[in-house]
Amino acid sequence: MSLASETVRGACRAFGSRPDPRLVALDPFPSRDRPAGALLASILGQDLTFAGVARLLRELCDGLGVRVLAASPADWSDLEKFAARAGWLRDWAHREAMPGWILSAGDFTRSHGGPETWPDTFDPEVLVRTLASELPWMGARSSHRIKAWRLCRWLGRGEVGGSGADAGDFRRKLRVPHSAVERPLKTVSVLPSAWGAWGVRDRQEWMDGIALEASPDDPAAIWPALDAILSRGHAGPACQEFLGGCRKCPLRTRCPSPGSD
Repeated sequence: MSLASETVRGACRAFGSRPDPRLVALDPFPSRDRPAGALLASILGQDLTFAGVARLLRELCDGLGVRVLAASPADWSDLEKFAARAGWLRDWAHREAMPGWILSAGDFTRSHGGPETWPDTFDPEVLVRTLASELPWMGARSSHRIKAWRLCRWLGRGEVGGSGADAGDFRRKLRVPHSAVERPLKTVSVLPSAWGAWGVRDRQEWMDGIALEASPDDPAAIWPALDAILSRGHAGPACQEFLGGCRKCPLRTRCPSPGSD
């Protein structure tokens, strides 16, 4: 096994049970509605912090209830009023577009079924293309489409509930966009030395190989684990907070700034 794969496996052992902190934004929704909430969070999470997305979804749920997850043109007036009242969003560049974005999520689910069904009805790459082409800010102009792939990961791995536990074929086909994990892989010094000269296709093929080697039945499992490496926590690096320090971390010898505990 390559050094990169072994290092990634170490990250999975250390941080694989850490939930994606972005999912705190779905707390206002009952468990059955979390997949649809994840779709809405993915669309609305443009140029907002985690905390901003969480607040926006909480206030939308308080103001419109769960109908915000299946909004129709009949809800347009209420959505416009909400946007006008949300003074804390006055500097958000997408405030006026928000009602249309929310309606687009409702239109998408009416056309394609609820998100909890997608791992059973879509190949993940097809789903990513469909999300990118039909929804705002889901990657129509991007070669990476991180938000769309992250949504597929949440659904296919059961991170937001739904049918993830039974979506083995979908889960095995999930990809980890190389650009989503380049920072942590660079942090632990396992990127190939010529990485900067590689093209997008070569980088993605390398990433796919590492993911399959490290976690063949669940390649996307490496993504949330790598996300934890030196990312921001409440009072320091999220990885240190999760493990209660650095002493037990299998990546300590490769970390550029290990703690003393």
